[in-house]
Amino acid sequence: MNLPRRQQEILDQIERTLAAADPGLKAIFAAFGRRTRGQPLPAAEALSARTLTRAAVICAMLAAAIGVLVLGIHATSGDCPGLSSDQVVASAAVRHAGCTNATDAWSRGGR
Repeated sequence: MNLPRRQQEILDQIERTLAAADPGLKAIFAAFGRRTRGQPLPAAEALSARTLTRAAVICAMLAAAIGVLVLGIHATSGDCPGLSSDQVVASAAVRHAGCTNATDAWSRGGR
Protein backbone atom coordinates (compact mmCIF):
# COMPACT_ATOMS: atom_id res chain seq x y z
CA MET A 1 0.00 0.00 0.00
CA ASN A 2 1.37 3.38 -0.97
CA LEU A 3 0.90 6.19 1.49
CA PRO A 4 1.42 9.88 0.96
CA ARG A 5 5.02 10.90 1.69
CA ARG A 6 4.15 12.75 4.94
CA GLN A 7 2.20 9.79 6.37
CA GLN A 8 5.03 7.40 5.49
CA GLU A 9 7.52 9.69 7.25
CA ILE A 10 5.34 9.70 10.36
CA LEU A 11 5.09 5.90 10.35
CA ASP A 12 8.85 5.58 9.86
CA GLN A 13 9.45 7.93 12.82
CA ILE A 14 7.09 5.85 14.99
CA GLU A 15 8.95 2.70 13.95
CA ARG A 16 12.33 4.22 14.83
CA THR A 17 11.01 5.43 18.20
CA LEU A 18 9.59 2.00 19.06
CA ALA A 19 12.80 0.25 17.98
CA ALA A 20 14.85 2.55 20.20
CA ALA A 21 12.48 2.11 23.17
CA ASP A 22 12.33 -1.71 22.96
CA PRO A 23 15.00 -3.42 20.85
CA GLY A 24 13.31 -6.82 21.21
CA LEU A 25 9.99 -5.62 19.86
CA LYS A 26 10.99 -6.08 16.22
CA ALA A 27 11.95 -9.73 16.85
CA ILE A 28 8.67 -10.42 18.66
CA PHE A 29 6.67 -8.87 15.83
CA ALA A 30 8.64 -10.89 13.22
CA ALA A 31 7.90 -14.13 15.13
CA PHE A 32 4.22 -13.23 15.28
CA GLY A 33 4.21 -12.51 11.55
CA ARG A 34 5.78 -15.91 10.78
CA ARG A 35 3.17 -17.76 12.83
CA THR A 36 0.21 -15.98 11.29
CA ARG A 37 1.44 -15.93 7.67
CA GLY A 38 -1.05 -17.57 5.34
CA GLN A 39 -3.85 -17.63 7.88
CA PRO A 40 -7.00 -15.70 7.03
CA LEU A 41 -7.87 -12.71 9.16
CA PRO A 42 -10.87 -13.25 11.42
CA ALA A 43 -14.14 -12.03 10.00
CA ALA A 44 -15.86 -9.14 11.72
CA GLU A 45 -18.52 -10.19 14.16
CA ALA A 46 -21.95 -9.74 12.64
CA LEU A 47 -24.78 -8.48 14.80
CA SER A 48 -28.11 -10.20 14.39
CA ALA A 49 -31.34 -8.31 13.75
CA ARG A 50 -32.56 -9.44 17.18
CA THR A 51 -29.52 -7.89 18.89
CA LEU A 52 -30.01 -4.64 16.97
CA THR A 53 -33.72 -4.56 17.85
CA ARG A 54 -32.95 -5.16 21.51
CA ALA A 55 -30.39 -2.34 21.49
CA ALA A 56 -32.92 0.00 19.83
CA VAL A 57 -35.56 -0.81 22.46
CA ILE A 58 -33.10 -0.20 25.29
CA CYS A 59 -32.07 3.13 23.75
CA ALA A 60 -35.72 4.16 23.35
CA MET A 61 -36.49 3.26 26.97
CA LEU A 62 -33.45 5.19 28.17
CA ALA A 63 -34.44 8.23 26.10
CA ALA A 64 -37.99 8.06 27.50
CA ALA A 65 -36.70 7.85 31.09
CA ILE A 66 -34.43 10.84 30.56
CA GLY A 67 -37.34 12.74 28.98
CA VAL A 68 -39.57 12.05 31.97
CA LEU A 69 -36.82 13.16 34.32
CA VAL A 70 -36.25 16.41 32.41
CA LEU A 71 -39.98 17.14 32.24
CA GLY A 72 -40.34 16.44 35.95
CA ILE A 73 -37.52 18.79 36.82
CA HIS A 74 -38.92 21.48 34.52
CA ALA A 75 -42.49 21.09 35.86
CA THR A 76 -41.41 21.44 39.49
CA SER A 77 -38.88 24.22 38.98
CA GLY A 78 -41.42 26.86 40.06
CA ASP A 79 -42.42 25.01 43.23
CA CYS A 80 -41.54 26.19 46.69
CA PRO A 81 -37.81 25.86 47.31
CA GLY A 82 -38.46 24.40 50.74
CA LEU A 83 -37.38 25.42 54.18
CA SER A 84 -33.92 25.85 55.57
CA SER A 85 -32.48 23.10 57.72
CA ASP A 86 -33.42 24.85 60.98
CA GLN A 87 -37.10 24.95 59.92
CA VAL A 88 -37.49 21.27 59.12
CA VAL A 89 -39.88 20.63 62.02
CA ALA A 90 -42.72 22.86 60.86
CA SER A 91 -46.37 22.12 60.28
CA ALA A 92 -47.79 21.76 56.79
CA ALA A 93 -49.62 25.09 57.18
CA VAL A 94 -46.38 26.90 57.96
CA ARG A 95 -44.60 25.24 55.02
CA HIS A 96 -47.47 26.18 52.71
CA ALA A 97 -47.47 29.73 54.05
CA GLY A 98 -43.75 29.98 53.32
CA CYS A 99 -44.37 29.08 49.70
CA THR A 100 -47.45 31.24 49.18
CA ASN A 101 -46.26 34.21 51.23
CA ALA A 102 -49.39 33.98 53.38
CA THR A 103 -48.95 35.47 56.83
CA ASP A 104 -51.98 34.08 58.69
CA ALA A 105 -50.29 30.74 59.44
CA TRP A 106 -47.26 32.54 60.87
CA SER A 107 -49.38 34.58 63.26
CA ARG A 108 -51.17 31.50 64.57
CA GLY A 109 -47.87 29.70 65.12
CA GLY A 110 -48.67 27.14 62.48
CA ARG A 111 -51.41 25.40 64.42
